Amino acid sequence: MSGEDKELRSAFDIAMERAQKLGGLSAEEKKRLKEGELSEVGQALGERYLSGLPIRDVELELDKYREDRQILIRYLLSFLAGKINLTDAGDVERILEAIQHFSGSPKVVEDIRDIINEWQTAVAQARRETQSKLLAAKRKELAKKGISGSAVEPAIEASPEWLETSQHLLSEYQKRLEGIKSSLQAL
Repeated sequence: MSGEDKELRSAFDIAMERAQKLGGLSAEEKKRLKEGELSEVGQALGERYLSGLPIRDVELELDKYREDRQILIRYLLSFLAGKINLTDAGDVERILEAIQHFSGSPKVVEDIRDIINEWQTAVAQARRETQSKLLAAKRKELAKKGISGSAVEPAIEASPEWLETSQHLLSEYQKRLEGIKSSLQAL
């Protein structure tokens, strides 16, 4: 072997030693990879459920992960809770059905329903109050111009007053909802 071959061989040996050291994953790295995999499976199960997969079929899928079932349920619940939206109550009942089934906690579901109902009531009341104020202001403005009548309906959705009020309400109720969602993690 020439001197150059020894250098190459030596560099190769060093590289192989480093690769072997890096190739073995630590317990923490293995755990992170496993958690990432379970998170993806939980999200995929949640998406399939929201697309129409029955709860019994979700249960069958969960049975494939016996030793990691509880961790997987935690990720599934987290995914489903993340899909609850105050401004779009489309799949809320279906989501709540799964949350109750997999968490075994009717209290959490009841709390979420209560917040959604309170939100809807608060928005309806705020809308009426804002519309009433805007209507009175618009009629006063038109009366100064000599125009009167009851056909005036202000566009509440575009008014700065309504936008500010609705954003404030959304922020307030979203914080409360997030608190309840986080309680799912403790189950």
